[in-house]
Amino acid sequence: MVTKIGRWIKGLFTVIGLFTVIVVTTPMADYLAQPLRLGTQLQPAQAIVVLGGGAFKDGLPSISSSVRAVYGFSLFRAGYAPRILLAGGRVRPETGYEAAAMKKLLQDIGASPEILKTEDRSTRTYSNAKESARILKTQGVTRILLVSHPNHMRRAKWTFEKAGFTVYPAPIPWDRLPADPTTPNFGRIGLLYNVFYEYGGLALYWWRGWL
Repeated sequence: MVTKIGRWIKGLFTVIGLFTVIVVTTPMADYLAQPLRLGTQLQPAQAIVVLGGGAFKDGLPSISSSVRAVYGFSLFRAGYAPRILLAGGRVRPETGYEAAAMKKLLQDIGASPEILKTEDRSTRTYSNAKESARILKTQGVTRILLVSHPNHMRRAKWTFEKAGFTVYPAPIPWDRLPADPTTPNFGRIGLLYNVFYEYGGLALYWWRGWL
């Protein structure tokens, strides 16, 4: 019995090891990520919507939220839209409010409070779109630049279009695919997890009619 269990564990670790080698040394994860990504379409819009990517309980934005917020502010400064909506509430009891954290960051680096609006009710992409529509459509805003990470962009765009917006994707310059896909890269392990998460999200959103 013990011998059989030992063989089973050895076989399991062998399979895991081989799968890890395949993921790290081949462009499999990179290719799977490509359908999730959309090209940047920087067009004049009525607002820039920045989707939150996490916040800490002490009010600091996560790295993802920080990068998205700063990129959205750079689009504002480039003249693409006259206002920024920072979207994202408190996802879990142990986290902070994403929109508030991003707003504080942008104000700290010089953004005027007058051009920053927040929505802090949403906890997922679907409610991001629903709550953003509640705020912006009363102001006549229907054309938006949407800022998020590249792998999240397709699901985000379709969800916001379902909410009635004309969406111009503005993925942050992040997680770019390597120039040489044959170069080993341990970052592909995290990329593969994110890719599976996004495909699962697309399936769930389609099933619920959110796309």
